[in-house]
Amino acid sequence: MKSIYLFFFSLILLAGCNETQPPLQEAAEAEAPVAEQTAEAEAPVAEQTTEATSLPIVEYVWHKKGPDFTEEAFTDAIAQWNGLIDAGDYDMQFASVAMAHNPNENLDFMWAIGWSSMEARNAGWQYWQANQEAQWQEMTSKLLTYSSKDAYPFAPTIRRRPDTELFSGTWEQQFAFCNYKDGYSAKDLASFETDYAAWLDEYEVGNGPTGYGYLDLVPQFEPDSNPDFVWSHLWKNAEEKAAGMAAWMAGPLAQIVDQMSSCQNFDFSIRRIRG
Repeated sequence: MKSIYLFFFSLILLAGCNETQPPLQEAAEAEAPVAEQTAEAEAPVAEQTTEATSLPIVEYVWHKKGPDFTEEAFTDAIAQWNGLIDAGDYDMQFASVAMAHNPNENLDFMWAIGWSSMEARNAGWQYWQANQEAQWQEMTSKLLTYSSKDAYPFAPTIRRRPDTELFSGTWEQQFAFCNYKDGYSAKDLASFETDYAAWLDEYEVGNGPTGYGYLDLVPQFEPDSNPDFVWSHLWKNAEEKAAGMAAWMAGPLAQIVDQMSSCQNFDFSIRRIRG
């Protein structure tokens, strides 16, 4: 299996081609087309919103904890899941578990999967549903639940390259779903990003290197709602996140963002489980 470092290296190459492009519209709570979860079911094929189906994909599958959920049982289940993936036919590049800081009725955590392309993602789901899903559901029936309708693939584009060591174990991640306020547009966002890059550089000069990075996420499904841009922020740990956020809130750009857009932020603690 390819390592997570190769996956993010491919994203860095992609970013070099795309980083001057304005963010595309994205969404978090759209319903992907649903496939029946039987051995004969087809993979949940998302209606793609970009033409470049060979780009790397990151998919987030929403999960709820079951009545018998414990950390020990979950760790055992992760090992069993990896065994199924090893025995299967997948072009999967990495996987991680994202535990929500504020769980709700829709999700407690997400299973994040890196695929080489949308074709690999669709083929992986098809193989999973035809050969291994029934076994997995029997193994985990009281531990967790999920549905293919809550599987959301995105094409990521790096805006600031994070330290590759960030992805070697655990990290913090925030998803920001934002809409422009009246009178603002992608042109204003592009201008802001120039100032943001300079602010980040200045912050690291004064405080030392960090593992911070951020991405755009372009949905590969038909969204119900359309945030104007979605950013995914990454930090090495909670301490780095807290220090960076405190400095950010004390600086002038935080007010500019507030004037330009309104955002909903969702925070997760990430643990790499494969790759």
